[in-house]
Amino acid sequence: VSHCLDALKGDDAIVFNELGCDPSVMTFTRPDSYFGHPIAGGLGWGVPAALGAKLAAPDRLVVACVGDGSYMFANPVACHQTAAALRLPILTIVFNNAVWNAVRRSTRAVYPTGEAAAVNDMPLSSLSPSPAFEKVVEASDGLGICVEDPADLPKALQRAIAAVRGGQQALLNVRCAIAT
Repeated sequence: VSHCLDALKGDDAIVFNELGCDPSVMTFTRPDSYFGHPIAGGLGWGVPAALGAKLAAPDRLVVACVGDGSYMFANPVACHQTAAALRLPILTIVFNNAVWNAVRRSTRAVYPTGEAAAVNDMPLSSLSPSPAFEKVVEASDGLGICVEDPADLPKALQRAIAAVRGGQQALLNVRCAIAT
């Protein structure tokens, strides 16, 4: 996703990376073009922050990269409705692995030999069955695309960026594997 986004975003883009993007494989030429997860931040800040950036810089492409848990914490219905009402077309990329991986990783780090680490489906970390997040943005007249095959990602991302540059908010629901 990071490679594809870097190839298509252009120099004017502002990327909010709550989770998922690898900035080490991306090129940012402006000091105000990349915002990473704050140390004291919490889940759900990425999409609202992206809306604020779009309000401040309406002519720039604004992208929010979030995990599925972070997306749910962002109150997505309110975010997409606000984007529609205020005409703030942003691109939201949801890295959907159907798990709160931060909870999963933290539990394994603190209790590496505990009961939770010994099971495949760690209690209280599953987000399965995963919602069709692309439908949430569609409820506010946005473009929603679900990407299940990595080969489909470049064209889906091109389509989403074109929609955003044309004034329509968009969301890519990128189904991916759990990162260990």
